[in-house]
Amino acid sequence: MLSHETCRSGLQALGVAILLGPLAPGAVAQELPELELDGLLRTGLRLESSRYDGVSGFDIYDARLGVSGKVGIVFDYALRAEYQFEADAVRLLDVRLSVPLNSEALRLDVGLVKSGFGREALKAKDEIPFVERSQGSLAIAPGRQVGAALRGVALQERRKYWGGLYNGEGASFGNDDRRFLFAGRAEYNSVGEIEFFEDFVYEFGASLALASDSANPVLPVIASEDGIPGYTEFTGNRFVWSADAGIRYRAWSFAAEYARAEYDPRGSVDRVTSDAWNLHGGYSLWGAFDMLARYDSFRPAVGPGAEPDRTQFLVFGFMVNPGFNAKIGMQYSVGVDGSLVGVSQAIDRTNTGPALADNQFLLNLQLAF
Repeated sequence: MLSHETCRSGLQALGVAILLGPLAPGAVAQELPELELDGLLRTGLRLESSRYDGVSGFDIYDARLGVSGKVGIVFDYALRAEYQFEADAVRLLDVRLSVPLNSEALRLDVGLVKSGFGREALKAKDEIPFVERSQGSLAIAPGRQVGAALRGVALQERRKYWGGLYNGEGASFGNDDRRFLFAGRAEYNSVGEIEFFEDFVYEFGASLALASDSANPVLPVIASEDGIPGYTEFTGNRFVWSADAGIRYRAWSFAAEYARAEYDPRGSVDRVTSDAWNLHGGYSLWGAFDMLARYDSFRPAVGPGAEPDRTQFLVFGFMVNPGFNAKIGMQYSVGVDGSLVGVSQAIDRTNTGPALADNQFLLNLQLAF
């Protein structure tokens, strides 16, 4: 398994190569693969209540940098990394080789990739409506995994599908117990990739994942004494599925997603379940201002004899889009039925923003390129 220092050194060498590449002699420079640089920076202000030892101050939510492009006529590639602030380390986020099998309609991806599961879990971080994804996308969706997967489009890009076999260890290398995770998704959009203001757009999708793995920190989730959900090690079979739907017309948009995980532990322990769902609505004014509202609910799985506490929040947001690459967003969340703090980490070990919390205000300044 690669250490954080190894990843850091590799990224530093990559950065030097990118900077010095254009200065190389002509014959060498022509042999370099195509390079496209991309990045994401999200920073802002965080104000939280002292009732749950909340944090108040300026914060950096995400810092990512990557390169992608083509090598010859066969391979596309992507190499991205993020800085994880709590661990004070650089970690690889995407390490992908992609091979077209049927022009651009079907591709094979190999490496560290985002598994095909979930509506919001598959969205790029700069495209999600709030500072962080929904609780279900963090706690139930497998997220990034090392493996091989097919992804494709059909019906003039109205239908998309994913399917892959992965190690099941999250965004880390190796497969300690030699078991695997399967994840797949299919979705349909009534219009396709290009939408116009006058279009009435409806979409729906479904996802499925199966795993028998003991190395990844996964659910069941146990609520600690302070009410903050935390992860435990789990050994046994997991069956996870989700369903989602959405509509858009003119300035209005509505979406809903439900996810459920069933855990069948090895031994004499009874099966336990977890579920999450969210309802989302938005109104866009001239494409420059977005008003958002969401209900986000998550019920953790706990051992027999314990009653799980559902963490649920109302989230309100306002976003300004001054340009194609920049966003300025504000959000305020309120706990429902005594909920104080929601899911705070993703099961694939990638970096996450602040967990939803009662009486929480977040300012997000975002730049993506």
